[in-house]
Amino acid sequence: MAEILDTVAPTLMSGDPKSLIVQSPFDDFVRKYGTTQRRGIFGYFVHNLGRRIVGGEFPQGSTLPNEPELVVQYGISRTVIREAMKCLAGKGLVEIKTRIGTRVRDRSFWHHMDTDVMVWHYESGPSVELMRSIKDLRRVLEPEATARAASRGTEAEIARVATAYDAMVNSVGDHNANADADLSFHTAIFAATHNMIYEQLIDLIAVAIYANRTVSAPAEVVEGQKRSLPYHKDVLDAIMAREPEAAARASHRLLDSWRVNRYDF
Repeated sequence: MAEILDTVAPTLMSGDPKSLIVQSPFDDFVRKYGTTQRRGIFGYFVHNLGRRIVGGEFPQGSTLPNEPELVVQYGISRTVIREAMKCLAGKGLVEIKTRIGTRVRDRSFWHHMDTDVMVWHYESGPSVELMRSIKDLRRVLEPEATARAASRGTEAEIARVATAYDAMVNSVGDHNANADADLSFHTAIFAATHNMIYEQLIDLIAVAIYANRTVSAPAEVVEGQKRSLPYHKDVLDAIMAREPEAAARASHRLLDSWRVNRYDF
């Protein structure tokens, strides 16, 4: 995990807004799927402060520096600071109280499935508890989604699953293209459930797929791509055969096959 922390560790501020701009292996993911873009002073400030809160630099229950302090520390305007605090409050991380200040809320109030919050967890070093929770939830969601796709998906929707699988086969060795194809595979399955809530839950899987590619050694990533293909093919075959129970079993086998290096619990 040290490589992530070293890459995105917040720097000591000296009143220079440029110091907010730090490089992260998740920048590309946020550009594609994040709810708050990493551009402009506002975007970088939200991500910088959000990452520091999730990472524990500002503990739960603590009060953040006030506006004048943040103006000096970051060299940005009060307007940007106020809008950023509203954004973080919308994600459940902080609460703003007149004459008291902005306080970090207990993490039970955090919107953990917000894409940005999930990314901040990964960037600051995800806890064992978080990763177990994600893996446990995926075991509940994905087999049932796959079964529903087998019984409810249209021919066109199932064809999109097949197209995504072919893209996975053809992109082995290409970290970015393969991860995008993997995400397209699961996105197509969730869409084929004809359940609008399921469709939105794909963000959880999106972050997990991207995180594995980002924090793993290149050789590990390619080995994992190759290892997963037969299990993805079993899922596809069961969906195409319109066999919900077989699809759910294949999905369980796919989940069981994953050795997500340091994140396998």
